[in-house]
Amino acid sequence: MQWLSIRRQRGAPRIAGFYTIIGESLVVQVRWPGGGLVWNTPISVHIQRRGHTMRQPVVDITRLAQVVLALLAVAAIVQFGRKLKEGSHA
Repeated sequence: MQWLSIRRQRGAPRIAGFYTIIGESLVVQVRWPGGGLVWNTPISVHIQRRGHTMRQPVVDITRLAQVVLALLAVAAIVQFGRKLKEGSHA
């Protein structure tokens, strides 16, 4: 049994006028006996018209904001730890 799987997956094609639109996502699966976890995130949209395909990346602003907040929290904790260390040596 494969316990970790990371892959790209394309969704079903959707027709909108003269365009065919296909979503693409990143799928991460973690499996263990009796259960598992599946995480999906959009990564791009493929737009086809007259045989030409254009790929538009999807920028997840929420995830970017979460990463920035996490990095700021880590920086604040490190800074706070340094100040406590300086205060204890005085």
